[in-house]
Amino acid sequence: MWFKVLIAVAAVFGSVLAVSAALAAAPGFYEAEVAVADQSAAARRRAARVGLDRVLVRLSGAAPLPAEPVLLEALGQPQRYYDRYLFVADDRLKLFFTPSAVLELIDQAKLPLWPLRRPPAIAWLALERNGVREIVRGGHPLATALVAEARRRGVEVRLPLMDLRDQLRVQPAVVWGRSSLVLAEASRRYGAEAVLLGRLRQDDRDGWSGEFAHWQRGDQFVLPVKSLDLVQAGAAGADFLANAMASRDAIPWRPTKPRSLVVVGIASPLQYGALLRYFAGLEYLAGMAVVGLEQDRLDIQVNSRAEISRLLTLLQADGRLAGPAPGAPANQLTWRGVEPDRPQAKHWMAPGAFAQLSSDRAGRGVDDPGSQPVGSSRGTP
Repeated sequence: MWFKVLIAVAAVFGSVLAVSAALAAAPGFYEAEVAVADQSAAARRRAARVGLDRVLVRLSGAAPLPAEPVLLEALGQPQRYYDRYLFVADDRLKLFFTPSAVLELIDQAKLPLWPLRRPPAIAWLALERNGVREIVRGGHPLATALVAEARRRGVEVRLPLMDLRDQLRVQPAVVWGRSSLVLAEASRRYGAEAVLLGRLRQDDRDGWSGEFAHWQRGDQFVLPVKSLDLVQAGAAGADFLANAMASRDAIPWRPTKPRSLVVVGIASPLQYGALLRYFAGLEYLAGMAVVGLEQDRLDIQVNSRAEISRLLTLLQADGRLAGPAPGAPANQLTWRGVEPDRPQAKHWMAPGAFAQLSSDRAGRGVDDPGSQPVGSSRGTP
């Protein structure tokens, strides 16, 4: 009964409900902080171009970006894709890009889309200097550079504590020898699904040479490096990790198609709203509509570039939706009633009206000045 009341109210008001961008769950995905020489309009334009490039790389996993005309045009007018900016220091500009506009650009450019739920990685790094080996800890220049670049690419990298527990399990020789059994066991305490190994030896020219290796779900990738300083090596290791993860997990471009889903376990209007908010925040859904209902069951149609099998896997990844019970249809999911905590990037419509990504922001440079936070700057650079 409450479903019918809810739909009737939505119909009366012609509900087209916009979900605001709530990016706290994925800090930095649609933001970029760029160094600037000064606070002039020309410096802001240059920084905005760099920032848009970084956000597109972060969301697509494509590095470097292809020289597609639609991307070159967008990078020439980056003000169309952010809604505010803020000088966090005299020489640092932070830009906040509009999720719907950026996601539409990714689709127009036929770029891959790398889902925002990405497994954290643990980095075991070993250095050899003058025949002595050590495992790198937090605060080391190699670790600092690696973690910073990985964050810029949208990947969380954790470092081992190297407390007594770690030291009893993992000696430098274990990392140097890439002992997968020992390292897999030692990595479990950090909740990391991916492992990055690095072993670098100082060469005669004060550079560092060696290799990085990445393991995840049975896959292994290797990157040789030669004569880099520690900061360069850290950045190279992070880019290698991000590229390997994106090559496996990014959804390739294809035209979006309607996919039919069944969700059961919706027992109240609050759960109904929570489910719709959750779907609205999924970057790989271009729109959704409720097309049927019966008791606690919703029949939903979504638009996505992901094939149905991949889509079902993605929807179950964070535990808010469970897979089909024995004997249930393959496209039936169960809502577990957990309030979502994801970035909201799009709009959704009331039942019966199919929601498409809003494109109006892509055509203008700024939004309502009333939404500007205190201390930020607005306007076309």
